[in-house]
Amino acid sequence: MRNRFFMVISLITITFVGLIPAVGGMARNSVLTSLSGKGAAFAEEKGTSKVVFKVKCYDEGKAVLQGMKGIKKIETGFHYIYETDTVYFDPTKITIEEMENSLKKAGTYVETIR
Repeated sequence: MRNRFFMVISLITITFVGLIPAVGGMARNSVLTSLSGKGAAFAEEKGTSKVVFKVKCYDEGKAVLQGMKGIKKIETGFHYIYETDTVYFDPTKITIEEMENSLKKAGTYVETIR
């Protein structure tokens, strides 16, 4: 009985996760927004841009990026099966490429979600 319960829960989870890509970009964006909490309001601040990095470990990514010039806030989360770091930054002080290079050098970079 217990095994059957876990099997049903697993099937529901697999079905839900499988549906996320099927519903298109709008759903993906809403999932990312909901995972980032109050990030939408934060990103609307003047002079603040937002970028999401898929990383092998969000704690490692956050440790690499934290303290870099121009980075205002970092939120950790998930995008599908990947861990993510959502970065709010001042584009006049730091570029996405600089952040990518730092993550690559640390060995945790997977992809940038634009």
